[in-house]
Amino acid sequence: MFLSLGTLQAREVYNLNKNWKFSNTALRSKIPQEVSLPHTWNARPLDTDENLTYAIGHYIKEIRVPKEWGNKKRVFLRFNGVSNVANLFVNGKYVGEHRGGYTAFTFEITPFLRFDSYNSILMVVSNAPQMDVMPVQGDLNSYGGIYRDVELIVTDQNHISLSDYGSDGVYVRQRRLDANEAELSVIVKLNGFPSVDMEVGVRVFNGSEEVASATGTGKIMTDGTGAVNIPVLIPSPRLWNGVKDPFLYRMEVSTSDGKGSQDILSVPFGLRTFSIDRQKGFILNGEPYKIYGVNKHQDRSGSGNALTRRDHEEDIRIIMDMGATAVRMAFAPQDRYVYDLCDRNGLIVWSDLPFVSDNMFGGKGFVDSYLFRDNGERQLREMIRQNYNHPSVVFWGIFSDVTTSGDSPLSYIRSLNELAHTESPDRLTASSSIEDGPINFITDVVGWSQYFGWEKGEVSDMQVWLNQFKNEWMDLRPALSAYGAGANVKHQAESTDRPSAEGSYHPESYQAFLHENYLQAISQAPYFWGTFVNAIFDYGSENRRSGGMNGVSDLGLVTYDRHLKKDAYYLYKANWNDIDPFVYITDRRNTQRNGVKQSVKVYTNMDEEVQLFVNGERVGAAVPENGIVQWTDLTFKPGVNTIVAMSGRYHDTVEIEVFDSLLAQ
Repeated sequence: MFLSLGTLQAREVYNLNKNWKFSNTALRSKIPQEVSLPHTWNARPLDTDENLTYAIGHYIKEIRVPKEWGNKKRVFLRFNGVSNVANLFVNGKYVGEHRGGYTAFTFEITPFLRFDSYNSILMVVSNAPQMDVMPVQGDLNSYGGIYRDVELIVTDQNHISLSDYGSDGVYVRQRRLDANEAELSVIVKLNGFPSVDMEVGVRVFNGSEEVASATGTGKIMTDGTGAVNIPVLIPSPRLWNGVKDPFLYRMEVSTSDGKGSQDILSVPFGLRTFSIDRQKGFILNGEPYKIYGVNKHQDRSGSGNALTRRDHEEDIRIIMDMGATAVRMAFAPQDRYVYDLCDRNGLIVWSDLPFVSDNMFGGKGFVDSYLFRDNGERQLREMIRQNYNHPSVVFWGIFSDVTTSGDSPLSYIRSLNELAHTESPDRLTASSSIEDGPINFITDVVGWSQYFGWEKGEVSDMQVWLNQFKNEWMDLRPALSAYGAGANVKHQAESTDRPSAEGSYHPESYQAFLHENYLQAISQAPYFWGTFVNAIFDYGSENRRSGGMNGVSDLGLVTYDRHLKKDAYYLYKANWNDIDPFVYITDRRNTQRNGVKQSVKVYTNMDEEVQLFVNGERVGAAVPENGIVQWTDLTFKPGVNTIVAMSGRYHDTVEIEVFDSLLAQ
């Protein structure tokens, strides 16, 4: 594939997802399987034999390298995600190692290639937890494999660097922004022969219209690297304004050494300002902006973390349809295409470093060793530099659910926080906390992972806890980073009695009940700048044995396979989505009930009256409050009953079968 601008020839980028040979230590057969990427060998971690959780995998591919690339081109392999430790060999020779399963990395393979011949690529992958690689534990699965795209990139000898922590080598920094002008600083990293002067051009486009341009010169140093900082002014800037107007500019960066080497890169970016006010909450471009957030994990039933672009697009559609305005990439950075989709759809992003503990099993996630600290710093740099130009990214998440027991992580968290500010001074750092104390005063903002009414206490305790921020903890800029309750759509009940979080029975009605109460409490806490439901989707969690499902967390508002949206999903849609009118009858999967006296509850985003019909007879009408209408003590007939809820031209219909409990006796 060729990218071009004018008469210049750009780098060549080839997708290498097809035709890999795979084998691992879990396979009974020693004959390699043919697979395509993205791929994981343990999409179902609790299965046996060929889907053992931890293993070492071998991925082998042959490529033919043209003769004309020799002495003229440089060749790189970019792996966008390999879990967790990857070692690359080309033609039997060792190229390098990457430690960390959630960020991209690039290796130059030019010295290892045989031109005008076939070449063997071998990637050796281990997904076993290691004490010097984040994360060492957490409420998430450790999938193994090359689970994101692989690209072969061919450049001229002198080019825009591909060796800067897996990034594209171009950083668009917003210096000043007002209604008249945007002042940018475009940093371009270079790579090539020492002492070469590189001419660098920058052109900014609004669609097909060029709106700004600038040039600069950068010298490549003795170590083969260089950089140039080019000021760019954009007149009358149009802002990236969240879901209201997610406008993106396009920047074309070109380089030339005057002797035939040239390179071109296209970089989408957006312009915006943001801040957090204790009284007004999150501020986007000078205006209050509601952060209706969800936690998104990066796996699904049958695929594990080896997701396609179509999978990512479906996930974002579901999130947008619910009316969310923000996404927390829970516990780890996700595929670059997910960030692209958030840019295009206007979703605010909180992107987590995989510095995470497992609050279910008492772990703390911090290992006080040089190797662990160094690995975390490297993964943080990779996350920031690879996602630097995404306007959707506002928060760098430094840690999740880390405790201060044992070796204290506080000094390390402070160093990570300082590093994030150095790398990205115009963004906010964030943390997801599960305890009180000084750990909550390090990052710019803090969110809490709270499960009152599920893992502890009662639902009503949430209101008591929220009130403390109004009366006592005024120095904090708080958020809810995770909350919720589990629900198995196969479990139905006619009561809202609290089940055990670790038990086998998780009725859908209780999840909806908890979220109704949380939404009511949150609406009375404007000093919280944002809330993030955990989670939008059920997700793999191999240590869980609850809710009637092994290895799956049922905290999601949508099932693991994305086939069913739970009742609580429509509760949030009723409160967050004011664009797409709908009426939804809850408890629709509770199709067989005892007793002719029944209740009916409806979620809707309609402002006008909702009418209820049972077996064709109008039995009630009411105006929704907080997206909810409920009728109690209705008399149904024994047998099948048809329920219709209607508001304007929108309606919903369900059928339930009722058994007369007196007759049953």
